[in-house]
Amino acid sequence: MILARSYLWEILQRLVMVLTGVVFLIGLGAAIRASSTSQGAPLWVPLSLVPLIIGQALPYFFPVVLLIGVVLTYGRMASNLEHISAFAAGYRPMRLLTAAMLAGLMVFTVSYPITAEVVPSLYQQMRGLLNRVPVAALENTNPGSSELQYAGLYLSWQGRSGPGVFHNVLLSLEGPNEGEGNGGEELRLRANTARMTVDGNNLGFNFDGLRTFRDSRGLFSNPEKTWLVFNLEEIQKSRDDEVRAKDLPSSRILEVLADGSLAPERHSHFRFIYWQRWSMCFATLPLAFIGALLGWRLRKGGFLAGFAASLMLLLFVFYPVFYLCDNLEESGSLNIYVAAWLPSLIMVPIAALLYSRVSRV
Repeated sequence: MILARSYLWEILQRLVMVLTGVVFLIGLGAAIRASSTSQGAPLWVPLSLVPLIIGQALPYFFPVVLLIGVVLTYGRMASNLEHISAFAAGYRPMRLLTAAMLAGLMVFTVSYPITAEVVPSLYQQMRGLLNRVPVAALENTNPGSSELQYAGLYLSWQGRSGPGVFHNVLLSLEGPNEGEGNGGEELRLRANTARMTVDGNNLGFNFDGLRTFRDSRGLFSNPEKTWLVFNLEEIQKSRDDEVRAKDLPSSRILEVLADGSLAPERHSHFRFIYWQRWSMCFATLPLAFIGALLGWRLRKGGFLAGFAASLMLLLFVFYPVFYLCDNLEESGSLNIYVAAWLPSLIMVPIAALLYSRVSRV
């Protein structure tokens, strides 16, 4: 047990080291994505998006962090021939793998609540913030831009003479379900000048020199009316898709499945998302086992060899199968339980093959 605790402590140290580096790299990518997403918006928008993007990406990197940490630890053990000495002292290979399995179990215990409960709430917060981005951009419009679009609301102009003052303006509002016979363009107007104000979710325009005005809703029958107010939240809600399963925590998915209000196809998809989260976290157990065996086989390969072997396994086996099953389930071509568990279970025969080779040494 002393040897197992020593290896487990070493694995945890390497996990922290690798996780720090991964979070740093994710943070750089998140900053670039947040900056491109929130062009024209105030600084608080990208600053708020960065931690949300990092949090959403972490569950997909837990297997990476675990595998690299275990490979490096057992690779260091193999380079010093410690496993040979342990075998000579009567240790069986499975006994030396205890530390890796404990590390996998610990990562599973930590990752499941994050994947099942925390990340879906981050998805919801991010969608709400992204819905707020166009409003923030309206409040701080990019001087070099010539158009703005929010859901079905479109505004373009040919010149500006100050904050919120636009010239040669075209404004249109598209209704939901466009092209299905009961939607389409609800409002369209052109004007010489438009003065814009933003008050929370209310977007107001004061138009001067109206040239054309068409409103299919009949709300503004007087073409001389020059003041319009749009509630951006209502516009967004009218065009929102149905609630996605990935946006709901697993506890909420169970409640939705229990009330029986979902259509059969959506019911199956919600069950798939629920079990896919379990499967993704369960994958840490066979991956930890495989990582230890890979570390033994690499011996003196060092950090780069361990890093490369870990990434090759994940990039060419685990993640391709994961996304393939996800797409096949979405198209209805694969049973939901097979699609959910296949990426994790495919690691089991790989682990068995590696172990059979090590146990013969």
